[in-house]
Amino acid sequence: MESQTISLNVHPQILDLYEVLEKNGLHKQKEDVQFLVGYVESMEYNLSVMMNEIQEIHAEVKRLHDRGIRNQCGKIISKAEDKIHQAKTMVSVIKVRLIDAAGNAVKTCKEKGKSALIRAVEAMRVSTALSKIKSGFSHISQSMRQSAGQIDVIRGELHEVGGHMKNAGRALLGRSAKQAGNLEADKGMLAKLRDFLESCGDTFSKMERSADRLIDKIQQNEKQAKQKQSVKSDLRQLKTQRHEKSKAPVLKEQAR
Repeated sequence: MESQTISLNVHPQILDLYEVLEKNGLHKQKEDVQFLVGYVESMEYNLSVMMNEIQEIHAEVKRLHDRGIRNQCGKIISKAEDKIHQAKTMVSVIKVRLIDAAGNAVKTCKEKGKSALIRAVEAMRVSTALSKIKSGFSHISQSMRQSAGQIDVIRGELHEVGGHMKNAGRALLGRSAKQAGNLEADKGMLAKLRDFLESCGDTFSKMERSADRLIDKIQQNEKQAKQKQSVKSDLRQLKTQRHEKSKAPVLKEQAR
């Protein structure tokens, strides 16, 4: 629990992993972990802001004058709140796993060396984690926009009610004037709720696109690392072949 309260970019186990990767010349691997850490930090901030805002919206929805609309909007906002909680849980799980994996990678390096460290970092599956986040955020974004669409339907119904009330106002001016005031207040709150849900959908879409860009960067790093490793392997093989060729004349001379 305490690990989750500490910012990832200053968490002792993450900092230890950075140090070990740097010492072993694994700059690309360090960069991949930094990408994920920065992304998780950004997600935590965005979700925290959304959670604070939705609690304020929730309180305002309870003050809607029309009971039927209040109940409908209450269900919609509760669903949106559940989605944000799901996202926060997803991020918390990734954060804990990342911290544990960092600690295991450092321990593995101390016990078994650089090769084991490389395998341990690869086992963190940074790209896989980001892909799961991307998929989850895509679904949540769609859900938020669907909820915003439901608010549009309610606003349309309320607009029709307003039209009827204006016509009835000629006969019941005093009563209609009071109800019209409540109606306008409810319309304003519905517009605010609709804008909030649309904004949440946009934020989740942005985080989804950010995950996609990070996946591309990490895959490029992995490709470059493999190419570098392949070049090193080819050079070692060439060196061995040259060494064998240089030994051949000596062996022939000795055989004579």
